[in-house]
Amino acid sequence: MEDAAAIAIQEFSDAWKAAFTRVLESLGSPAVCSWSAPLAEASVPAAPNKNAIATRFQVSKGLQGSAFWLCEQPVAVQFAQLLQSEALDPAAEFSELHRDAFAEFLRQVAGQAAAGWKAATSSEIDLTLAEPHELPSLQGTQTCTLEVTSDKFPSLAMQFFLDPPLFAALVALPSSEETAAIAGAPGDALESLSLGATPNLALLLDVELQATIRFGQRDMLLREVFALMPGAVVELNQFVNEPAELLVAGRLIARGEVVVVDGNFGLRVSEVAAAGQRAALLDL
Repeated sequence: MEDAAAIAIQEFSDAWKAAFTRVLESLGSPAVCSWSAPLAEASVPAAPNKNAIATRFQVSKGLQGSAFWLCEQPVAVQFAQLLQSEALDPAAEFSELHRDAFAEFLRQVAGQAAAGWKAATSSEIDLTLAEPHELPSLQGTQTCTLEVTSDKFPSLAMQFFLDPPLFAALVALPSSEETAAIAGAPGDALESLSLGATPNLALLLDVELQATIRFGQRDMLLREVFALMPGAVVELNQFVNEPAELLVAGRLIARGEVVVVDGNFGLRVSEVAAAGQRAALLDL
């Protein structure tokens, strides 16, 4: 595996690892999470343990494919019990209530993982919990194992899988050198990238485009939209200390800190998209 591909895959895996740490800490169970083995092609038994719990997340937007988590029922039970503030009992029967709570626990982890990936790469992804929960065919996938330890429970193991499309998408990401070369383009990069196709660029510079400041986002079911009432709280996928995003014509252009200027909201820009990304506005 080339260095650039290895870095991208490591960043994606570590975003999940850090997400487990943050969610467990929020539940009052600080834990140490570590990968017990490097990524390798999966060797899944033809008849896996029937008690294994498989959870699939559909990855979309900046990446495409699926990520799977696989664990034994006692592991899933304890994570579900943590979410529900119950006494930990790995011998408890894995009920439908536990199944739903475990799915919600992993959904929260996925939300943190997506935020961590964005912070590390400036690229957005969606991680959507997908049905069904039955164990899929994992032959040909890439896998590694996450070990989670805490003073509240012994070591818990979760096996993590990347399906072939997701693995290929990570391998195909540009290297850090390529990204830095684009980001470090000189100030006239917009013209050099675009004037060849748009010789009358000056005629476009006075075109008005809609700018929007985004504090976060989330996907909602139609029934959730219809259920909204005054006083309802819609939780976003962004922490309060994360920068807000400036979108122009629906494209992410910059990030920064929200400020108040003469009684109006404003954005103090701290990070600007590469010139090539801003030049994409000319394609609108």
